[in-house]
Amino acid sequence: MNTKARTAMAAAGALALWLGPVEGVWAQDTPEREAPRHEVRRGETLWGLAGHYLANPFRWPEIFQLNPDVVQDPHWIYPGENLRIPGSSVVPVSNTRYDRSKASASQTGRGRPAGSADLSNTIFSKRSDQLLTDSGLEIDAAARLGVVSLSDFFRANQLLDPAELGPTGTTSRVIEESPLDVSLPPSARLNQEVVIHLGGLSTWEGDFLQTVRWARKVGTYGSVLESKAILQVTRMDADSARARVVQVFGDYQVGDPVVQAADFFVDPESEVGIPADQLDGTIIAFAVEDQTILGLYDEVFLDVGRQAGVRVGDEFVVFSHLEQTPQSAEEADALCHLRVVRVNSGTSTAVVFKIRDPGTREGNPVRLAGRISG
Repeated sequence: MNTKARTAMAAAGALALWLGPVEGVWAQDTPEREAPRHEVRRGETLWGLAGHYLANPFRWPEIFQLNPDVVQDPHWIYPGENLRIPGSSVVPVSNTRYDRSKASASQTGRGRPAGSADLSNTIFSKRSDQLLTDSGLEIDAAARLGVVSLSDFFRANQLLDPAELGPTGTTSRVIEESPLDVSLPPSARLNQEVVIHLGGLSTWEGDFLQTVRWARKVGTYGSVLESKAILQVTRMDADSARARVVQVFGDYQVGDPVVQAADFFVDPESEVGIPADQLDGTIIAFAVEDQTILGLYDEVFLDVGRQAGVRVGDEFVVFSHLEQTPQSAEEADALCHLRVVRVNSGTSTAVVFKIRDPGTREGNPVRLAGRISG
């Protein structure tokens, strides 16, 4: 299958592919063989490693539970740590499928047509640098996690007009673990279940939702939308849904808006090359209010977005506000390098991945320096 066909197929069904594998999909590892290992590199997360190795980022607890002697807090892993990867979950060389019809069997009222999605030519397929010939499984010890990960995409704050957000629901309550505790907790934690008032939101059992919260307004561009959590719908009712918290990015509280999780597809084998076109823009604001100095992985908002042709994975360089001709400035003079992780109609969110000078400020000019392939 060529790259264009593979991309089209994956874009149509990327969200459905994140659901856990059905029984019998994953080949079993032999108990006597030691679990494959991965050495943590800077910027990696359990979420990203699970997405790469286990074909489902929401299976990160499996890696956490296999490494109690290394990882004390699942939100923090550090470069140089050597993690065991669940061998029983390594993706088979071929015939890897997710059967949506089985996952949808318990749907009520709002059910979708059943179907299946082939993983063998999507972002979840694996190439073999190291073949385990005794079991017919393959695993790449030096995992390639892609230019932008699922975690990068969904944790990113955004700057947009509220009208661009689309249909929303509301988190109405958190389901208590103990029936004796009648107080509503102010925040929802990982793996807790919540009740969503659907409002204008249309969703189905098994779907993924994102919880967000509006923050400050920024000029005429709109308001900052903070990412709080990812949910998976577990049960549908007439005007509400029950969902489980599968990833937490911030302080997720009762009352927070809920939207359908956006489609995400960036092929791990995509590369960033020299752009054929020229595109200039400006840093509108830092994602964190009152921030004065940028560091690695900090977020900024740019005044160019989908309408200008910006794509997730593109790279920009930032120049001093004193630079009179940023279009012709040398890239070596750039203050820092940015990678786009989220794109809206007229704005985009980018993270700092290289710094030469921390003197970047709001209003600095930026120039497109790298265009993602595909």
